[in-house]
Amino acid sequence: MIRRMLTYVGYLVPVLIFSWFAGLIAELGQVFVAWQAGRLFISGSQSVRPLLWWLIGGILIAAIGAFAEQYAGHYVAFKALADLRNVVYAKVQRLAPAGLDNQRSGDLLKAVGDDIEAMEVFYAHTIVPIAIGATFTLVLAVTYAWYDLVAGLLVLAASTLVGGVLPLYRYRRLRTANARLAQVQGETQQQMLEAVRGRDALLQLHAAGQKMAAVDAQYQQEGPAQQAVGVLNGQKGQLAWLIIIGTWLALAAWLGVRTHFSLAVLPLLLAFPFAFRPLLALANLPDSLSKGLGATKRVFVLLDTPEPNQTDGTQALTDNIADVQVDHLTYAYPDRAQTVLQDVSLQLRQGQIGGIVGVSGAGKSTLAKLLMKWYPAPKGTIAINGVDAADWQTATLWQEINYLPQRAQIFHATVRENLQLGAKDLTGDAIKRVLAQVKLTERIDRLPMGLETVLNADSGLSAGEQQRLALARAFLHPSSLLILDEPTSNLDVINEQIILNSIRDYYPGMVLMITHREETLGFCDVVWRLADGQLTVEK
Repeated sequence: MIRRMLTYVGYLVPVLIFSWFAGLIAELGQVFVAWQAGRLFISGSQSVRPLLWWLIGGILIAAIGAFAEQYAGHYVAFKALADLRNVVYAKVQRLAPAGLDNQRSGDLLKAVGDDIEAMEVFYAHTIVPIAIGATFTLVLAVTYAWYDLVAGLLVLAASTLVGGVLPLYRYRRLRTANARLAQVQGETQQQMLEAVRGRDALLQLHAAGQKMAAVDAQYQQEGPAQQAVGVLNGQKGQLAWLIIIGTWLALAAWLGVRTHFSLAVLPLLLAFPFAFRPLLALANLPDSLSKGLGATKRVFVLLDTPEPNQTDGTQALTDNIADVQVDHLTYAYPDRAQTVLQDVSLQLRQGQIGGIVGVSGAGKSTLAKLLMKWYPAPKGTIAINGVDAADWQTATLWQEINYLPQRAQIFHATVRENLQLGAKDLTGDAIKRVLAQVKLTERIDRLPMGLETVLNADSGLSAGEQQRLALARAFLHPSSLLILDEPTSNLDVINEQIILNSIRDYYPGMVLMITHREETLGFCDVVWRLADGQLTVEK
């Protein structure tokens, strides 16, 4: 996994080398400052001016090196994360829409947001600091060994424990604890999303209290998980400082005995604690690194998610869809044994309004998604204008289809922007016309800023009005096939009639309506019933 992470910074190796060199100079500069301060202390009657200039020079070099290392390290991190974010978004685009059916919203949001941010620790605070720590330790151990071999071995042993053994030990323990915490937090986020998105249904069914109790219970699980991580974090500096102090005392005793407690060893003793500054940073790394690697694993799981086996066609659909023919279609989801559709056939012609009725879970939406090439049709054929749908270019096919799901997709943007969605050349007259067609003119005019009002959860539009706004958007984007997936299941009679009448009066193409409401079918020219995977004609 780490090797894969490094592939995203391959072209930034020169910047990483510069960051390593600057950081090494900064750390050596700090040790030099401490050593020089010791020399000043024991200088006695000697001239201190040269020593002061060396001290000031060491401080400046250490400061400049520290700034350069931090700047370069974060530059690498932000560039790598930007590239990775582009890769993840591109992956989500390739997965959409079919490949995201089984992705939970909470997990997906965490992967593309928080998890990528957590990976910053690896790029900004792991690669270069480990290289600095290793190089710095060797330089200091050789320097102390040049003065006294035992002193050098003490520095090397203590550095190995503080910068290597302890971080590895804590990382292994924190990896499990942080994985558990991330799992619990993901569940909590999912519960909260469900509570927010299902607010209206929960209030209507008087189940809001029950749902919030479930959310609260999920929150309660976070406490023990956070406590386990907190306990391990509380131990992060204790052992390291015990080792440093113990080694410092041993070094002082050894050098004191060797030199008959001469003040000449004072600079070495003063510099010794500073030799562990970069290693203490590594000792503090396991918590954030374990979170970062756990986040990386989740991101890579998303990137490794198999993409729908959908080969694009070569023919561009340039005419309106005038005929849809389904012949002996059988379909089962790859991860399920049960067959959803069994030997299904239907035909819908230009100008017709077709309805598919059936209980929830019967496979109605699956059939609609197959018509739109969300999934490939492994057995049977779907022909659009007499040509196998697999032969049509997906992009050109989708340009001829408008799909309205059960829950209208309204974006956090102005009413005008929600209606345009990429078609910036739409005129104000066209927008006014479609708003009148779906009976929304007066409602939009009553909004604080009319078409420029930003829509959100508190915008005041009811579910029916949002669905009508989505229909108006469909009218503004010309198509020849309108697929309605349970568009009126949660609406009152008035909004349902407005939507159905608007479609009948103003939509020129063919319409396929999926519903489980029998009373909606009077609007249709032809009706099929889907039950137990079988499709039968009812009208």
